[in-house]
Amino acid sequence: MNRPLFLIATSWLLACADPARDDTLMVVDDPRRAQMGGDDARVSLAPDASIGGPAPDAAPRPELDSGPDAAPEGDAAPEGDAAPDPEPDAAPDPEPDPELPPDPRVNAGWIGGPCGEDQDCDYAEAFCLHDDEGYPRGMCSLDCDRVCPDRDGMPVTFCIDDLVVGSGACVQRCDHDAFPEGAGCRPGYHCEARERYQEPGTRRGVCVPGEPPPPDPNEFGCFAEMDGHGLNYAQAANNRESPAGRPDLVCDIDGPVRLSSPIGGVDFQYVEHDSPRPMYMSCHLANALADLSVLLRERNVTTVGHIGTYNCRQIGNTDELSQHGLGLAIDLKWFRTADGHVYDVEDHWEHDTEDFRTAEGRWLYELGQDMFRRRVFNIVLTPNFNAAHDNHFHVDLTAGARFIGRDDVYHGHFGPNPHGD
Repeated sequence: MNRPLFLIATSWLLACADPARDDTLMVVDDPRRAQMGGDDARVSLAPDASIGGPAPDAAPRPELDSGPDAAPEGDAAPEGDAAPDPEPDAAPDPEPDPELPPDPRVNAGWIGGPCGEDQDCDYAEAFCLHDDEGYPRGMCSLDCDRVCPDRDGMPVTFCIDDLVVGSGACVQRCDHDAFPEGAGCRPGYHCEARERYQEPGTRRGVCVPGEPPPPDPNEFGCFAEMDGHGLNYAQAANNRESPAGRPDLVCDIDGPVRLSSPIGGVDFQYVEHDSPRPMYMSCHLANALADLSVLLRERNVTTVGHIGTYNCRQIGNTDELSQHGLGLAIDLKWFRTADGHVYDVEDHWEHDTEDFRTAEGRWLYELGQDMFRRRVFNIVLTPNFNAAHDNHFHVDLTAGARFIGRDDVYHGHFGPNPHGD
């Protein structure tokens, strides 16, 4: 970026006024101060200091679920996972804003945390975006080309555009565990989906200043609703594939995305993996999972074990596509609470009863009823439905349907069973 004329003139005058000046002081054009249309600023640097350089890319982190619910092709971008810096001393608290709640200082000294000056951000090449620049209580950041470093015990980071001139900038991703009272962000910030710098189409929920704009379903529809939920997602290709031997049937997904955990503070983990990975689905199911997470957090659930989302196949021996083939269904197997207790459908479900022998059986029954009563899903199939569902809840968004119950009841209400699942 060209240096502004007044800065060039200023540096020339300083040189003329003091030919023997100390070369440890120089006037530079700092693009980090030009964010959001602001003015350039003068910064004092030591001769060996660096500024404005890109953060080194970290080794890619595997993200994509390779289970049967994964998309055929993996294009989710890795997050940075550079070696953690030493734990910093807590940065001094910036001047409090009387209109904001106290800052919990969860990530003080780290990317996304509060700051008054660059020195409050305790890592290499850090800079502080100031309160008077529109960042309440300041926000630590870092230049980036595509990915950002992470630090153990701190919220995960993300590289976005539109904060500084000529570079990406690192921000905090929304973290509903670290900031449960602020919808995943510090006071004065809100969760908003942004694209990764130099990687259009990969979006994550990140913390940016201000109040969240109200979603406009008429203008933006399903994606605006995801943004309103603060979901971490990447837009994905609509594969439009067909089940084996049925080229006349097409698994056409409306608003395909790869949705990453946590979802409203709850992790969704494929049962054969030891950590959550992005799930391929329709944006409509993504929004339903955000609603489900509200219900699960009321029950202190932190992790869900699932058997799959997308699977391009037919329903049983019918000519109709499964809702899995449309990215509108998920199979839920177990639920783990914050105290480590696991409620497993396969192990704890009690068939055809409301007189339960165990607390786990009652807990699972009431969860199934609540998912249906609160209209999180249109269809909820429990192990009472048929033997194929003995180890999971099948839940989906079948258009125009409302059902929970037994196989024979389903036949009576809707004709032939469309859910061989």
